[in-house]
Amino acid sequence: METGIFKPLKNKAYRSLFGAQVFSDLGNWLDFIAVQVIIAYHWELGEAAIASVIIITGIPWVVIGPLASVFVDRLPQKTLMITCLLFRSLFVAGMFFAPNLYVMLLFVFLKATVAALYDPARQSAIRHTVTDDELSEAVTLSQLSVNTMKIIGPAMGGGLIALFGVRSPFIFEAAGFLIAVLILMAMPKIETEPSEKKQEKSYLEDFKEGISHIFSARILKAAITLSSLGFFLIFLYDGLFVFVAQNLGFAGEEFGLLISSVGFGSVVGALLLGRFTSWKKQPIQLMALASVISGLLILLIGVSVYGVFELPKILWIAGVFLLGILASAEGVPFGYVLQSETPKNIMGRVSSAAASLQTFSMLVAPAAGAMLAKWIGVSGVLIGAGIATFFLGTIALAINMKKNVEAKSIGA
Repeated sequence: METGIFKPLKNKAYRSLFGAQVFSDLGNWLDFIAVQVIIAYHWELGEAAIASVIIITGIPWVVIGPLASVFVDRLPQKTLMITCLLFRSLFVAGMFFAPNLYVMLLFVFLKATVAALYDPARQSAIRHTVTDDELSEAVTLSQLSVNTMKIIGPAMGGGLIALFGVRSPFIFEAAGFLIAVLILMAMPKIETEPSEKKQEKSYLEDFKEGISHIFSARILKAAITLSSLGFFLIFLYDGLFVFVAQNLGFAGEEFGLLISSVGFGSVVGALLLGRFTSWKKQPIQLMALASVISGLLILLIGVSVYGVFELPKILWIAGVFLLGILASAEGVPFGYVLQSETPKNIMGRVSSAAASLQTFSMLVAPAAGAMLAKWIGVSGVLIGAGIATFFLGTIALAINMKKNVEAKSIGA
């Protein structure tokens, strides 16, 4: 475990950060099933109630996170992360005792708010604890944790509900956050740069500094734009995927196999990118190429749903597995660019702004996808999203190649 993807784990500070992230990511997904089961089965509420949870979860990331990110950069990251985790465990307890939807939504909102503060602090802490040479591996490990817990968390949550009751995942989630607190308490102090000048600036000046950096850093701006547009296109059809599975001949019990295949593909993709790191010389190129191939795959699925041809189920499972790999081929380079192209002292502000744009895309896209599906059908949405994703990647590749040629000619 001393070479390759696991190299940053030799660093005690990063090891603590990663350990805390694993429990934090697990907690985020443990209640994913529990909240929906309580709302749909116990309170017998409909789709609007489930949608309200998704919207309430996203609002803090879009609005509160960027506005509060100035304070994330000013405060000690270790203390801030521990405080956020303690509050998250407290709010999860509130979700455990919630008697109705409105109280549940209140605690979901509060939990998402502190999560929107915790993540930029964690991103900033990564930037301060690993060397530039280890950034790609550190980011890959972080992405690996996210992708793995997306698989383990819901499955574990479902198992806990079956064994101990519908609210039991909240108990384990709170315990996970407290374990993460203990891990972070053992983390060495994070050495940050002197902040005398930073303290002299007003809140508005600090806030503008983070935004202006995004617009001035070409590679970072390209990565955030490509990632946000990519998220929008993915979530256009993501909520319709259950109908896609039906059209492809998958039974209800087989739908989980498709979703798991995407998850496993994303884990394998992260491991491959951690093993072979030559992509970090051209991260935008990899993101764009992944977008091109993803677009072709989505287009292929859409054409099949339309009824043009049929394929064996095993090939569709392999296809969505490849989509998972390609998702990592976009997500990991994005995380690397975010870290490598951002100065340490504004990491919180920049990562919050990026998360805000991505989350906004994720919130807007499902409604747009549902409306489009009524107009042009599920296959039409997939075909449109596939074509758009393909051209997004193609345009990004062309622009990136042009910029590289210009940079070489100037250097010459």
